[in-house]
Amino acid sequence: MGGADGSVLAALLADDPGRRGIVMDLPEVVPAATSRMSAAGLADRVSAVGGDFFAGVPSADVYLLSAVLHDWSDEDCARLLARITGAARPGARLVVIESLLPLGDEPHPSKLSDLIMLTMAGGRERTESEYTALLGAAGFVVDRTVVAPAGGYCAIEATLKAG
Repeated sequence: MGGADGSVLAALLADDPGRRGIVMDLPEVVPAATSRMSAAGLADRVSAVGGDFFAGVPSADVYLLSAVLHDWSDEDCARLLARITGAARPGARLVVIESLLPLGDEPHPSKLSDLIMLTMAGGRERTESEYTALLGAAGFVVDRTVVAPAGGYCAIEATLKAG
């Protein structure tokens, strides 16, 4: 969701010829995603779909939101996650790639990004517990958080609960 030209998805699919994917972004982004998938030799395994993820999303087994949620307010994130919950079956996986805001006062790159997101985009960086609460309210259970050794990014893996 919000996959831009599909570079992240292309990297994830490259090593497994059995995997298929969908890049969903605004309609004007679809040509770039289609071109990127063709250049990566993935045109037969990846569909590029134009749309508004606040209006609806395709059904999938795994959803990837890479640097998407920090763009939006909690209310807008809840709307997006509700679209995923509505399209997915119980047991579907969600992977969120974001920068985690640390709890303490130590310097951290995500604190500058937080200021930028708050003032320019209306979004914000979040702590791990804030992401856990946001995902939980949408029906997801966080399975694990993997923090990258440098740069402050993490992967939050979650599963959609039944009912």
